[in-house]
Amino acid sequence: MRWFTSDTHFGHANILKFEPNRPWDETHQMNVGLVERLAAPLSAGDELWHLGDIALGYLNATLPFLAMVGVPVTLVAGNHDRLHPYHGERAERFIEVYREKCQLADLVLTNTRLTLVDGTEVQVSHFPYPDPSRAGREDRHGRLVGDKFAEWRPVDEGGWLLCGHVHGSWRQRARQINVGVDAWGGRPVSEEELVELIKQGPADLGSLPWV
Repeated sequence: MRWFTSDTHFGHANILKFEPNRPWDETHQMNVGLVERLAAPLSAGDELWHLGDIALGYLNATLPFLAMVGVPVTLVAGNHDRLHPYHGERAERFIEVYREKCQLADLVLTNTRLTLVDGTEVQVSHFPYPDPSRAGREDRHGRLVGDKFAEWRPVDEGGWLLCGHVHGSWRQRARQINVGVDAWGGRPVSEEELVELIKQGPADLGSLPWV
């Protein structure tokens, strides 16, 4: 079975301030706790898709936490992953670092498509679809602010999208499903759950509690 997650932010102390529902007091507890929660439902023969923002800080110490889940992992890179093309020419030199430290089975640098077990084709990206409400907005100084990730967002063609990036802001928004740990109480999302949500149709769903 395929499972999905994103936005673990291993080693990121400030994430405990930005996402206060995470049930830990310090970073090492969080790192170990996330691995335990991600690995708990996984079995031999499963695979995990991580939709970006694995870790921050000293990568030699933080990236290996993803390998500890014990199943093959496919990474779809996010903006905090230093190998994402968003980071320019320097990104390329991190590709092998991530492959080795995370023991990746496969790597997608930007966006891709996936066919689920029921035949539904979905787009897969770290980023949600473009948000028209952000286009041309002004900052507090009256300057127009664009979307700095616009180049990397998937194009909304009317289909479903699996994404991360928004942490605990929402679990589902219309045809977008956020698989991030902060939307699902720290656990990965099974492909079966995603198929069921898609069958139920577009909806707006909030984050699940951490337990």
